[in-house]
Amino acid sequence: MSLRVLLVDDSKVSRLALTKSLRKIDESLQISEVNSADAAEQHLANENVDLMLIDFNMPERDGLELAEVVTATYPHIKQTLVTANIQDAIRERAAEMGLAFIGKPVKPEELANIIGG
Repeated sequence: MSLRVLLVDDSKVSRLALTKSLRKIDESLQISEVNSADAAEQHLANENVDLMLIDFNMPERDGLELAEVVTATYPHIKQTLVTANIQDAIRERAAEMGLAFIGKPVKPEELANIIGG
């Protein structure tokens, strides 16, 4: 069974770039995309997901707020914060929550480590 990945980013360009990078690493990935925290929660209510790649800066709720809900409701889902906002405070909060962290622009080897690890 291939890995089921959910991309959560309000930028369509970022989602397309992530999808392209992920496909180069593993063409068998099942990749879904949503553009908000609310849409992510709706997706999770109906679909199984193994890994989430979550942007930090999104309207309404940020990626860490979404990650808190996902961790409480779906503790089996591996989550990674993928963001251009690389402030130490955000990185530290993500680490405290058990989330991996990748800064944008994303390097393919970082994505490969997340998928394989």
